[in-house]
Amino acid sequence: MASSSQDQIFISYCRKDKRWLDDLHTHLQPYLRDGSLSAWSDEQIEPGSRWLEEIRAALAKTKVAVLLVTPDFLASDFIHENELTPILKEAESGGVIILWIHVRASAYKKSPLRNYQAVIDPIKPLAQMKADRDATWVKICEVIDKTINPR
Repeated sequence: MASSSQDQIFISYCRKDKRWLDDLHTHLQPYLRDGSLSAWSDEQIEPGSRWLEEIRAALAKTKVAVLLVTPDFLASDFIHENELTPILKEAESGGVIILWIHVRASAYKKSPLRNYQAVIDPIKPLAQMKADRDATWVKICEVIDKTINPR
């Protein structure tokens, strides 16, 4: 199933948390490979590109925003101003669905994300999981797929 121009997933994360992005990409790969999902992160910005324009263009094609929430994510002024604020604005108008994942313990209750249901229980962030982390990533990917491709 091919993706349309406005059903891609925008993945927002702090570069200090790249290992969590890598984990998400690993678990999403079967969905990406079969074409049922299309995902974008800043790793796709080519050298020499106008990076802020690339981010804005990707946001314009976004149906689902996946946010990897950590203290560094919430502390980033860049993410707050250039990714989170536009995502929240689109979510309020119904244009984007926010799927946020509490990766590391953070002050998410002091952010606008407190108003959105997290994909997993924020009381137990991914970083605190050991044995069941892969199973949780599988559940996260299933939620993303179900959100993009309702059956």
